Amino acid sequence: MKRSLLFLLGVACLFCASSAFAQIDNTQMYFNGGYQGDVWSGGPEGSVATGFYDGSINGVNVGPGYQSPGFICDDYYDNITSGEHWQATGYQVSSLTLSNIAQDTLFGGAAGWETAFGINGLQGYTALAYLANLMFTSNPSSSTQSSISQALWYLTSVATGHAWSLTSLSTQAQGFVSTALANCNISLSNYAGLYLYTQPFNPAGPQEMWGQIQVLNVPEGGSALAYLLIAGAACMGAVWQSRRITGARPA
Repeated sequence: MKRSLLFLLGVACLFCASSAFAQIDNTQMYFNGGYQGDVWSGGPEGSVATGFYDGSINGVNVGPGYQSPGFICDDYYDNITSGEHWQATGYQVSSLTLSNIAQDTLFGGAAGWETAFGINGLQGYTALAYLANLMFTSNPSSSTQSSISQALWYLTSVATGHAWSLTSLSTQAQGFVSTALANCNISLSNYAGLYLYTQPFNPAGPQEMWGQIQVLNVPEGGSALAYLLIAGAACMGAVWQSRRITGARPA
């Protein structure tokens, strides 16, 4: 029993450490006005920028010439402007579940996933993750970036009750919608390199974004890895001390 308790304590420590990587509170987002997809005019709000957006995530620059090509918007009806800063909560996509998607994302609790597409919120976000991952991994042209954005916006807009016609999208975008829905049951563990930066607490604010950047917020002068190692060492130290005390007791 004692060994089992010590094992569970160690697992709990590791879980706490891994959880630090799963959620990123107070993620600082910045949009510098740059975008890399074509302008699309088929939606109800007229001409809008598509594809990768340029700026920074927690001070890490994203866009052309950087390690990550940008971030991706899945939210058609909320707007951002050049030079805008905002704060989001970031999640490692592989950590999302049916419960936290419904509670903590902008569209996870939308009724339209079921009524329009016959799927739940987790499956809906898996379809979105499929499209975001496609954008990041396929080196798409500006027109293909536009089509992926259209497909993302169609899914979230219809899920939230907006009457979008599929035929308002490009032919390529219509194909992406079908393919994404066909892949809505893939395990999100396949998208461990994707992050979601969301604002469910402010649905009229800046847009929900997808990206590849995770930066933990730690005290000035420290690094995320260093603090994680310290936390892990403290946990394991507690386990070792408990073993020493237990071993010192009389039989």
